[in-house]
Amino acid sequence: MNICEIIEKNNIESLKKINFLQEKDLKINNKTPILHFAIEKKATEEMIELLISKGANPNLVDKKGRNSLHIAVKKNSNIGSIEKIISKGIDINSKTNRNETALHFACEKYSLDVIKFLIEKGIDINSKTNRNETILHYACRRNSLDVIKFLISKGIDINSKTNQNETILHYACRRNSFDVIKFLIEKGIDINSKTNQNETALHFACEKYSLDVIKFLISKGIDINSKTNQNETILHYACRRNSFDVIKFLIEKGIDINSVNIYHETALHIACENGLSLDVIKFLIEKGIDINSITIYHETALHIACENGLSLDVIKFLIEKGIDINAKTDINQTALHFACEKYSIEVIKFLIEKGIDINSKTNRNETPLFYACRKNSSEVIRYLIEQGVDINIKNDNDETILHYIFHINSMELLEYLIKKGINIYAKAKDQKTALHIACWEYSSLGIIEYLVDKGLDINAKTEFNEIPLHFACENNSLEVIQYLIEKGCDINAKTIQNETPLYFASLHFAFQKNLLNIAQYLIDNGIDVNAKTNHNQTALHFACQRNSFEIVKNLISKGSDVNAKTSYKETALHFACYQNSFEIVEYLVEKGADINVKKAKNETPLSISIQKGNEKIIIFLLMNDANIFDLKKKQITNQFLILFSEIYSINEDMKNLLNSFDNFSDFIIQSKDGFKFNVHKLILLTRFDNNDLILQKFVDVCSQKLKEDIQFIINFLYTGFIDFEEIYQYLNSKNHISNHLKNDQQEKKSKMEEFFKEIGFDSKWINEKKGRKGILRDLQQLYQQETTKDFTIICEEKEIKVHKLILIMRSELFKGMFQLNVQDSSNQVHDYSQKSFQTINQLIYFLYHDKFSETQLRKEIKGELKDAKDYYQLNPNSIIDLILK
Repeated sequence: MNICEIIEKNNIESLKKINFLQEKDLKINNKTPILHFAIEKKATEEMIELLISKGANPNLVDKKGRNSLHIAVKKNSNIGSIEKIISKGIDINSKTNRNETALHFACEKYSLDVIKFLIEKGIDINSKTNRNETILHYACRRNSLDVIKFLISKGIDINSKTNQNETILHYACRRNSFDVIKFLIEKGIDINSKTNQNETALHFACEKYSLDVIKFLISKGIDINSKTNQNETILHYACRRNSFDVIKFLIEKGIDINSVNIYHETALHIACENGLSLDVIKFLIEKGIDINSITIYHETALHIACENGLSLDVIKFLIEKGIDINAKTDINQTALHFACEKYSIEVIKFLIEKGIDINSKTNRNETPLFYACRKNSSEVIRYLIEQGVDINIKNDNDETILHYIFHINSMELLEYLIKKGINIYAKAKDQKTALHIACWEYSSLGIIEYLVDKGLDINAKTEFNEIPLHFACENNSLEVIQYLIEKGCDINAKTIQNETPLYFASLHFAFQKNLLNIAQYLIDNGIDVNAKTNHNQTALHFACQRNSFEIVKNLISKGSDVNAKTSYKETALHFACYQNSFEIVEYLVEKGADINVKKAKNETPLSISIQKGNEKIIIFLLMNDANIFDLKKKQITNQFLILFSEIYSINEDMKNLLNSFDNFSDFIIQSKDGFKFNVHKLILLTRFDNNDLILQKFVDVCSQKLKEDIQFIINFLYTGFIDFEEIYQYLNSKNHISNHLKNDQQEKKSKMEEFFKEIGFDSKWINEKKGRKGILRDLQQLYQQETTKDFTIICEEKEIKVHKLILIMRSELFKGMFQLNVQDSSNQVHDYSQKSFQTINQLIYFLYHDKFSETQLRKEIKGELKDAKDYYQLNPNSIIDLILK
């Protein structure tokens, strides 16, 4: 039974057996403190006491900053439990992230006993939240009159305001608490106090359409004509809330009926906007509201009524009362434009019967017929045409209604318009024909065929060089695409952005079921799969971007360039990695995609996959020679380090050390002969069981010419002791051994000894290359031979001279035990800064060190030196001190 079950079942005996003192900050699911959980589960006082005694921290807070005292009060715990928590030293005045105290929660829960208890314990009764809310504001949220009376009796400021300048009277009116409102006014609260928006308590009361509260407030002298920052009176509020009784009462009390807000809206505009009944509108007009008042957009009540689909009765009444039927808005819309937009045929007929101008144009030269065409109403379109509207009128884009009717997808309507004389060949300013629009609007094949039969050009181009086929591909219309191609449209036509129809198919509808058929059809019919947009994007880029594996395969099978780059140097592999599509990544690599290609900001497929956190792709790329040299510090995530560690067996200490460096490719090893190569820090971590494999993959070679020399040095640096045959092969490859001597073993040995002398080692090391005694002898000579100091590690612009012998010695005993001999270019010991010294030490650790104990080292070396004491004529401890120097 876990701790949660124990608490939920209030199992005291089981809890007594649990010891989690070491986990005093224990949280459930790393979110809820254990004591919070217990309180929420109505734990007994005994359970709470026991949890605290076991180490549960009462001061621990949740993400909202609430401690156990806040939770106990908020969850209506009994006073005993609350007292128990307080007795454990918790700060009674502690606050949440919102600066709430336990007393705020008690007032919100209208727990008078708890409130009294907390006040007796000394809690601050004047504490305020981040919004400047007092405990009185919280009490008014719950309409708790008893609590409010008690708190006021304790001297809390009744007129205290929040950050929004709201008093508790505003809160009470928002809650529609009549008893509380009366009590507060009796206690002298400022009845005309205003919020930051200049709202009085009366505005809040009107929002709640509480007539009794409104009457009471007005009887107590509140300003009935008070206006908000939006210049709205309470009559605007009442109309917005559709409260007829309140509207009548306010007008009877003399409120200014023609008052306008900042948009110049009167109560009549608001009433029409909110769909109020005919009775309300009649009442407002009968009481003298200005029927022709216009808003700042020049809208009358008739415009707004038609725009919001009010009933024919309301429209008739407004016109009967003399509203201007031909009034126009600031963009020259009439009521008929709005009515056509709402396709209310009865209202439209009535307006036309009353003489509204049927051909009235907006600022865009659009008549009501354009509005009707946009709203799918064949009935309204036919009616307007029968009433004599101009069928071929053009708007300011030179579009006729023919450009607007294809979304209705009605062959009958199209034939009707042509019969009525519409110009089927009309072009808009952007050169779109009816055929372009029909292909764009998912029109049926029958409509497309009809238009083509009527002579519309299937290769007509818009101002952007788009032909109808581009629109058909974008809208996934396979049968239309097939028809257009059969009719001879240009399958490789390009827009001014160099976009072919295949671009539209790949980009916009990658997840729709027919896209593969469209793409395949276009490919089979000879479309150029390597055509590029102005940004050098090919269809393959878009297919990868939309994660469409089948299209990717089809494109590549037809010759799509797998390594084609966009203007930002992105390849298909970059896009596939962005989309976390393993099967596409795998397929692209199989088909020859460059795995280490860099885009404009030097991002590689590997760095993108690390950013996306896709372990499967990361591992795949690493195992397929992804270059880790290009990774920057900020691109190395903990997830990647864990994966890399698992793949290459890196221990935790090494991983942590790796994470401490500022970048990942700043170590360069350079020989005195002039050739050099980078050693990536990640490589240095992998120097255990599989060095050869890793190094062959990841060493950044300066030039192909130096490859053999560098590989030999790699072997020196990482693979331990090199056998005779390997050295012989190297010397032979460098022509150090004459052909006639190749079979002479003595000469071979002599040449090898000569080579080792050249690089600073004597024959003793060769003869005893696996013995520690031989190594120690050469260690003694190491400090006497300058010839061995010919490797330089460049780190943070400092040159660090490294003895070859040190680099070679990688036995378990000496792994990482040798200090680097640090010199400057003049061969003098350099006084490096502390930072550089630490960097050098890190490098030593990096190159050689697993974990070692100096004590253990001394013990092991003493054993090894026991038999060699006379040979060296040195005290073993001196040798050890030399090694550890």
